[in-house]
Amino acid sequence: MATYLDLQNGFYNGFSQGLGFAPDIPFQMIQPSPPLIAGANQDQQLWNYFNNIPPFSLTQNYIASGGNQFTSDYSGLFSALQGAPNNFSADVGPKCNTAWDAFVATLPYTTSLSQFPMIFRNWAVRNGFISVANVGASDLAQLLLDPISSAQLSLMLYKPAGATPPNWGEGYLDLVNLLNVAPNRAFSLNSSTMNSSVSNSWTKSANEGFFGLWGGSSSSSSQSSTFAASNVTVAATFQHALQFGATPGDWYNSSAMSLAYANKDGAPWVASSPINWNNTFGSRGNMQRFASTLVVVSGMNVVVTSSAVFSKEDQNAIHNNSGAGMWPFYSANSSSGSSTDVQFNNQGNMTVTFTSQPNVPIVVGAIVEPVSVFVGQDAAQAYMKHLASIRGA
Repeated sequence: MATYLDLQNGFYNGFSQGLGFAPDIPFQMIQPSPPLIAGANQDQQLWNYFNNIPPFSLTQNYIASGGNQFTSDYSGLFSALQGAPNNFSADVGPKCNTAWDAFVATLPYTTSLSQFPMIFRNWAVRNGFISVANVGASDLAQLLLDPISSAQLSLMLYKPAGATPPNWGEGYLDLVNLLNVAPNRAFSLNSSTMNSSVSNSWTKSANEGFFGLWGGSSSSSSQSSTFAASNVTVAATFQHALQFGATPGDWYNSSAMSLAYANKDGAPWVASSPINWNNTFGSRGNMQRFASTLVVVSGMNVVVTSSAVFSKEDQNAIHNNSGAGMWPFYSANSSSGSSTDVQFNNQGNMTVTFTSQPNVPIVVGAIVEPVSVFVGQDAAQAYMKHLASIRGA
């Protein structure tokens, strides 16, 4: 008799293979999967997925503002790093330095770092710091040559914390344009013949945090257990399926990040800081892995059937909670994006049908990169392996 974890693992295998991934590709399912609707905050909706640091699990119970966040952890990291020695603060004096920091916080985050020396010189002349205008500009020019100092200057444009949402180089319109020409995908699953072994996956079996039969429910509930113990079939088609990558905005400095990762002890780490290499990049660190690529679909048509016989009481409970979305995508009804329909026949067998509009993106997963790959330590090898997986699909 299959357990709910068996069913979840079997679906993971079937879904990832249907998307064309080799068993060891670090694919992570993302649940729930609501549509990304065009609107005023469409870019931020998308970037929230990249900003969320994924757990060590084959399934992520995604909460847009929960858990570890890339930008906040990154900002904390650079409070524990020290760049090459520079005399800017001493040369301009405390009064000028404080006023300059306050001014930088008012600049738009799109301000180019290369403009900082000129901006400082002009600002100093206008604000009564003429005597330090040139030396301050020269010191800033030197700061920009150091990766750590340059990264810290970039972060100043995003403060106070939360005032400017984190951005990535590619946005919602880029996603839609690429998705509309992406190939279709289809797969099927039968729980009586599925492969539920995930011991060769990138997590070596770790899979947790997922919902039960409906969104927010427990996988150990009576309805979830009854569902998993029955024969379950899935027939899924996606009009378009895309792997979408985006580059962190100017708040991110890849050279500085690589430098911090490559040096476990000593410079550029500040010895007295409570933030260190181990609690950042180590086995219990908050920046062990990143969502480098999102798996996005549109035009979804998924039919799930169950041979379980649900009592009238269970049927009512399922109907009453189906608005939160149903396994496996938990895509709730949306007037502009998706639909979930639950039906029972006279014998109490259930059929769930998911549909989504053709041009509306739905994020269903991510490719998860360990920090060593993300910062470029193993980038070439990982990229070639990923390409081989795609070409072999």
